Amino acid sequence: MTSADQKKSIRSIAAFLVEYIMNNNNCSRDEALELLIKTTVYEALMDTDTDLYLEPREAVLDILKEELAGNPYKLLEV
Repeated sequence: MTSADQKKSIRSIAAFLVEYIMNNNNCSRDEALELLIKTTVYEALMDTDTDLYLEPREAVLDILKEELAGNPYKLLEV
């Protein structure tokens, strides 16, 4: 996978997560992005060495939901 493909996949997943946060928290896109950026899921998604961007976006969303619910260790199970 090329660097451009990696970035496209990461952007797609991040946008999906932002949409979820917007709908779930009834907040603006900026607020949702600010919340996402503070998560370990986002940090792992941005780190191409973790290969999290290769996971289906629904799987990444499940990990984010776990983190937001207070269980940041779900990410370690991937």
